[in-house]
Amino acid sequence: MIKSIFSLLFISLIMSTTDAFSQKKEVNLIDWNTAAQLKNPDGSLSLGFAGAINGIINDVLIVTGGANFQDKMPWEGGKKSYSKTIHVLDKCKDQFTWNAAVKSELVEPIAYCGSTSTDLGVVYIGGENENGLSNKAYLLTWNAAKKQVETNPLPNFPLAVANISLTHIGNVVYAVGGDEATKSSDFFASLDLSEANPEWQTLPKLPLALANAVVIAQKGKNGINIYVIGGRTKTASGISDLHNTTFVFDVKKQSWESAATISDGENSMNFSAGAGVAFGSHSLLIVGGDDGAIFHQIETFLSQIAQAESAELKAELIAKKNKLVTNHPGFYNGILLYNTLVNKWTKIGELPFLPQVTTPAVLWDKKIILSNGEIKPGIRTPNVMLGTIKK
Repeated sequence: MIKSIFSLLFISLIMSTTDAFSQKKEVNLIDWNTAAQLKNPDGSLSLGFAGAINGIINDVLIVTGGANFQDKMPWEGGKKSYSKTIHVLDKCKDQFTWNAAVKSELVEPIAYCGSTSTDLGVVYIGGENENGLSNKAYLLTWNAAKKQVETNPLPNFPLAVANISLTHIGNVVYAVGGDEATKSSDFFASLDLSEANPEWQTLPKLPLALANAVVIAQKGKNGINIYVIGGRTKTASGISDLHNTTFVFDVKKQSWESAATISDGENSMNFSAGAGVAFGSHSLLIVGGDDGAIFHQIETFLSQIAQAESAELKAELIAKKNKLVTNHPGFYNGILLYNTLVNKWTKIGELPFLPQVTTPAVLWDKKIILSNGEIKPGIRTPNVMLGTIKK
């Protein structure tokens, strides 16, 4: 549990520095450094993975699953490679080392799952691999004595889905949205890990179907709620609908309501595939997402390429699309803060490194971990970034 000092820090920033923020005087409240870099089994530096599972179990960081391109970029004909290797990062004071004794693997290679770190272990659900979408669910636990990550099956999820988002309240896991084979989902369900024979419970549907949302449990005015931030929705045209929405699920009332649209404090913005954590008593900290501007352009090119009636036109469109992705500047680097008491979004700084998307953030000893992820189309990072809140 984060101490009240952090809550007071963030609430005071939101409520007492409005004028400063309105004048674009942003304050970077987080110091970042590279805690570690992911390694291959032979000890060489990894390319990194998009859609990896990151989680904290008994004071170790688990990084596993994910996908990358081993030889060529996708627009060059490269084949996506899925991983099942489990990496365990140990911490001793301010030193981080990969545990070389760990030889555990996932049941199968998987990427773009939903995951959340509970007191009982890291839960992951769904995802995709070479066989398509998955409806499997698992609980990962750390056996320190045996230096093993143990995989425990959970009841299958009712849908086969990727890009789903998870959070938890106590030992109850909540699963939100995701992408089915041909459409995005508005499905919302929970699983109580404390039960002897847990079963998925269907909850009121999301206000709209979406995937790649940031989903966080945090205290609101009436207790702990579930906040669903941004996301995108598949459409028949192949060009996604992008969202600037904040939805709140009142756990006590079992109902949804809309909250403030996502913004930097001045302008609203779409946001998807980012990462976030609950911080303090009433704050959500959001980093590393995509505002969708270039993403929409890429999707538009792909749609036009699919409909091109001549080889010449198709080649011209492919060249334009490839130029766009190879010159991609990176994703949205702002750090956003949402205060659940005052229902307000604010930009509080910027990341000093290329933002990482399609990777979940986790808290480790009150510090923010951003591990792996995609930093440009097709390009991953092996970096494990550690964010320390300034006191």
